[in-house]
Amino acid sequence: MWKIKYHGKERPIAISASWNDQYEDLFFEEGPLEYSYYFDAPDAWKDKNVRLYFGAVNTKSKVYLNGEPIGSNGIGYLPFECVAKSLKYGATNEIRVEVENKLSRDGLPSGRMPGFERGGNFPPANFDFFPYGGIIRMPYIEVRSKEAILDVNVKCNKSVPSKKSGVVDIEVETTQECMGKDIEVSIGDLKSAKKITSSSENFHFEIKNAHFWELEDPYLYEVKARILSGDKLIDEYKIKTGIRVITLDDKHLLLNDKPVKLLGFGKHEEFPVEGQGTFKPLIIKDYDLLKWIGANSFRTSHYPYSEEWLDMADELGFLVIDEAPHVGLEKYHYENAETFNLCVDDIQNLIDRDKNHPSVIMWSVANEPDSAYPKSDEFFKKLYDTAKSCDPTRPVTMVSCVPFCEKSGGPDVAMKHFDVISVNRYYGWYNHQGKIDEAEQLLSDDLDELYKKYRRPIILTEFGADAIAGFHSNPAQMFSEEYQSEYIEKLFEVTDKKDFVAGIHVWAFADFKTAQNVHRPLFNYKGVFTRARDPKMAAHTLKKLWRR
Repeated sequence: MWKIKYHGKERPIAISASWNDQYEDLFFEEGPLEYSYYFDAPDAWKDKNVRLYFGAVNTKSKVYLNGEPIGSNGIGYLPFECVAKSLKYGATNEIRVEVENKLSRDGLPSGRMPGFERGGNFPPANFDFFPYGGIIRMPYIEVRSKEAILDVNVKCNKSVPSKKSGVVDIEVETTQECMGKDIEVSIGDLKSAKKITSSSENFHFEIKNAHFWELEDPYLYEVKARILSGDKLIDEYKIKTGIRVITLDDKHLLLNDKPVKLLGFGKHEEFPVEGQGTFKPLIIKDYDLLKWIGANSFRTSHYPYSEEWLDMADELGFLVIDEAPHVGLEKYHYENAETFNLCVDDIQNLIDRDKNHPSVIMWSVANEPDSAYPKSDEFFKKLYDTAKSCDPTRPVTMVSCVPFCEKSGGPDVAMKHFDVISVNRYYGWYNHQGKIDEAEQLLSDDLDELYKKYRRPIILTEFGADAIAGFHSNPAQMFSEEYQSEYIEKLFEVTDKKDFVAGIHVWAFADFKTAQNVHRPLFNYKGVFTRARDPKMAAHTLKKLWRR
């Protein structure tokens, strides 16, 4: 069991989970807090490479092994690793991780700007979800041979679905010690082998009668890379991936050359007690509800989810917009080189982690930034270029809420750089409150103006209304289940009729915890399911709309 030290007091702590809900006095704690764990390292590890791998720590961390610093990290929601250089073999070792989750304007997701602490959220989040801290995804001790495979990158963008031709390029990275050894790579029944002459070897496969990954038939091929010395197996790296192609025309998102409309949600990876930890029963439950309601997609708002989420999406046939943890970006960030470099690191790490998932069809570099500020133009162009240089096979988007007005020909200066136009719109909720009929017309005009301006596929990435479960009214009024249901149905119908709208995501899948403020009584209630996953009236309405 891991231990956590707070104000000199040491107690047991569960991982992977946030610290906030496990102890009353840690609920609003920002740290630094100190995690510790003891393990034995056998002598057999002496001729191996040993490293500590952390799935995610929120947010800033320093790692010590037997009192010696071995690494640090400032990126939340994404993995990092440390070489175990001070390991004691044949003895007990101590891992110590110092974690701080203090919100600041320099961090991502960011805290409130100076001057906004009073009268703002508590904790002072510049975003609408609770800032959970801790070791939220499982750490591992990885022991491997010095002759090892470091990474595998599968690309199938040259495949031709109409001819059932699967063209797959596989890049394999190995350690320097592998030079001169044999490497064997296979996908399905096809196999190729060669001598290793560089740290990166490429393999090309043409699969006739390829079994393409589809929504209703998410077929996965096994990709296997093996390092051999004669007949002796030195190292093996296996993944499952799908052959599929994502393209765009001026109106549609195309999966294997066929138009597909995204139906689904923005959601959060959080739950009582667990916080933002990886809770596997909840993953199963949420996918079952997504199937029940007729959804085919979701966005990882507003940060990368655990890898288990994407593994299930691959297996079950869901489409994912994978989002970097960039929410609350403002003027300050566009003029700060440190923020830009952190965003670039986030995007590179996100794509490096998730590049082989067929379910991931798009990268999102930010949610609701101030993209009306002139310097955001260059800032987001560079983030777009970063994503494209890491992965030219997928579209890249940014989710905008600017301009928040009746016509959309306005001041957003960054949207023009992206492959898909993604917008959050809340007519009938945050403005024109209680007036669903007006909201229908405003949203219709807004989307028409957007398409006229950009001539690219549009995704309505957020729209929704809060509803307190069990609160009813006749006629429908705000915060009632009736209002949420009617609001979602009417605005969905407006959007669904437009052939240039490639996706419609309701905000949100389930109610979720937020920082305290006068607008949020503990939770954001826009979920069509409660936080405990009980359906509200709107869930049944969406099931009727989406399964018809």
